Amino acid sequence: MTDTARKHRSAITLAVIVGGLVALSSLTQQTDGPSQLSASEAEYCEMTAMWKEDTRSRFAEEDRRGWPDFHHKAASLCASQITYGQQLASR
Repeated sequence: MTDTARKHRSAITLAVIVGGLVALSSLTQQTDGPSQLSASEAEYCEMTAMWKEDTRSRFAEEDRRGWPDFHHKAASLCASQITYGQQLASR
């Protein structure tokens, strides 16, 4: 086998290995996708949980931390995430 043929064979082998790793990585991310929240969704859930906790503690609106549930999606979006109030209770 010539040097050129070895170089091509090495390049093809490397490309197949990298391609396989990329495919494996993409399959792993697809199976985890629906159960994981994006960073902005996680922040939304945390902030709405803080707002609800302060509401239950009877803080005035201007003194509450977090955000109100502007888009009315916290109940469905954040159901799988531990709320801020639950985190406080576990301490």
